[in-house]
Amino acid sequence: MGLTTLIACSSDRRDGKGEEQSAGTLSLALQATAPSGNVYQLRNALFQITNIRTGEVERFLSSEELPEAAELTAVIAAGSHTVTLLPGWFMVRVSGSSGGTGGTPGGFGGTFTAGTASIPVEGGTFGAPSLPPPIFGGESGEGGAFGLAGAPPVFGGEGPISTGGTSSGGSGSTGGEVILDDAQLLSDAVQFFFLSGNDHAFVNYQFKVGGDIVDFSKGTVHVGISVDDSEACQAPSDVTKPERVLLETNTNAVASVTLSSVFEALATNGGRTGNGTLLFQQIWDSYASIDQAQVLGGAHCGDETTDGLPSLNGFPIDCNRPEAKHVNDMSSFFATAFVNRMDLAPANGAHCGQQRMIFASRSINRAFMILEAQIPNPSPELGIQGCLPLAQFWMDQNLEPDAKVRGQRLAQAFLQGGVEGLAEFGFGPFYTAENLTVGSGQIRTNQFDTFPWTLREFKLALDGDSITALPFPVAESPNAALWNENVDLPQGEACRESFLTAMEGVMTDDLSIMSFVVDSACKNSESRNDFFSEDYASQLSPGFAAQIQDKLSSLGSKLSPFDVANRARFSGSCIGCHNEASGSFLGNGIFAPSSGDFPQVVESTETCGNGETGECFARSKSLKTVFLPGRLAVLSNLLGVPIVPNPCTSGGGGVGGSPSAGGSSSTGGFGTAGSFMIPTAGKSSMGGGGEIPPSLPPISNDPAPVVVIDLPSADEPVEQLQEQEQEIRDEYGDVTISGKSAKSTH
Repeated sequence: MGLTTLIACSSDRRDGKGEEQSAGTLSLALQATAPSGNVYQLRNALFQITNIRTGEVERFLSSEELPEAAELTAVIAAGSHTVTLLPGWFMVRVSGSSGGTGGTPGGFGGTFTAGTASIPVEGGTFGAPSLPPPIFGGESGEGGAFGLAGAPPVFGGEGPISTGGTSSGGSGSTGGEVILDDAQLLSDAVQFFFLSGNDHAFVNYQFKVGGDIVDFSKGTVHVGISVDDSEACQAPSDVTKPERVLLETNTNAVASVTLSSVFEALATNGGRTGNGTLLFQQIWDSYASIDQAQVLGGAHCGDETTDGLPSLNGFPIDCNRPEAKHVNDMSSFFATAFVNRMDLAPANGAHCGQQRMIFASRSINRAFMILEAQIPNPSPELGIQGCLPLAQFWMDQNLEPDAKVRGQRLAQAFLQGGVEGLAEFGFGPFYTAENLTVGSGQIRTNQFDTFPWTLREFKLALDGDSITALPFPVAESPNAALWNENVDLPQGEACRESFLTAMEGVMTDDLSIMSFVVDSACKNSESRNDFFSEDYASQLSPGFAAQIQDKLSSLGSKLSPFDVANRARFSGSCIGCHNEASGSFLGNGIFAPSSGDFPQVVESTETCGNGETGECFARSKSLKTVFLPGRLAVLSNLLGVPIVPNPCTSGGGGVGGSPSAGGSSSTGGFGTAGSFMIPTAGKSSMGGGGEIPPSLPPISNDPAPVVVIDLPSADEPVEQLQEQEQEIRDEYGDVTISGKSAKSTH
């Protein structure tokens, strides 16, 4: 697979107090060279840059502005954007092969296809309705030269051109260039990127050209270019697919669940007679102040105040955002993913990790809900071994090629229970109120219906006999002002002591297990994309930096206090992991992986790939290159399954390390963003050869502590509920089966 990579860098940072944004430089690589000597060039490419927040088209970039250039650059305002590769592009082989046959020199014509619309072409010209006029023109038969007259391009020859993915109709030569008739755009034409101070954003366009796999890539300093001339590898049948056993995003699988059915399960499972619709409404109505509320009862923004201003846990919170309008549009949300987070299970077996579902809505702008159920261990006397049936349940998903069947099996496990392989071992439905409450799981919202993007957290509680939703401080995200001893906050000194303890979780270079778990008093009211409230390095004061340095010196670490702050932002701040830490330097040669967009699973689809048919909701680069490989190692270690890299993948990002280079990792670089092969598909009894998973905490046979989770009363103050949460999490021991803090919730 080839990558055309947009890399965005900015030199300034917005201060978070206004709408003014700094500018950054956007670079696009257009040329690649193969080891065989073939040189490929993307031509006739028109890129549309759109501001996500305003919806305005900011500008167009054209490959024909500088037809011979290896890259394009432009100054773009900081913020969230999309870039769209518009129809009309084609690929040429500049050198390394003789001119093709079939078609006339100068190009080819026939039919131009833009999306679903086919436009007959007479004389070789074309146009595309609803698209801006091309800024390049000229005529064919003149050595391949293109003008910049603004007229539609002119092509000669015969045969159709399909720019939605493949192009065909005879290869011709244009001034030494060979126009390729089988170029394919494999990725989605619309990609997200983000510009912020001292960060890098990455957007990938994937192309395939005949037997050549073309890689257009741009580094932060120079253009990295490579082409794989080998034929496509046929993956063996016994390959473990992470997208089946860890993150199911196939549209046919997730279509079996509605958000209404999820909330009905939460309200009624366990013999309750709750109202699922009301529970959903309470979450979104909490964005409104009581005077603008649409739902009676429940919590509302401004119920707590600090210095006369709305707050939660003592930190400011925005009220009356547009998200409150979601109260009456549950039907606009659609499922995008089932998520297996067994890697969050404590090594002592106190619980079996989390099972999640993600939902998205575009009814206003962009809004997401993720319901993260913590699964109790039904056999604590067996320790972590009591969780093996759940691990096997997911591994068995690998054996089912039909995405719809996989989705139905998952839906039953999440909502009703009674699934063979789980029920007989004591596992009930994943979605019960007790699994998303104090000391267990949570519901999180992640939205950008207005500026800035924000993430909030909720726990379920009892209001009399009914289930209700309570706004809860966001774990594990501390407020950035706490990093500055010169800011007078009542919890400041205690929180900085907590940070000195929590920093032990970021000493590893393995990105998949970094954690930064802080005391409850330090957790923010919401995790905001304002480049200020959770940008720890920017608010790190000299005095506290000296304290961090003293601890680093005692540990013999070469990290700097700013490295620690940036690692805390990446691993301990929701908005950091989702976006703001993207590409940031973390010390020891490690960079945070690229997020590309705020959600880790977006609401747009792409071809599933990796041998999976159909469309899948697209996953972030962070998931593909860092988190999924790490989680797969954990799952295989729990089941005693040696894993072997899929021979059709190149080794990719490894577990941890630098995502751009496949890098080093304290847990080993066994894998990739692709899939892994196992000796005998799907069963925990499998043996045989293969690469042993990275070093992980040993699987214990000791009994697990029995942790009782009860629904608290909604009348209890949030401070008391947080104390209960912290006491319960203390029973989970030190580390998870992945090696990160057992108190971590994400």
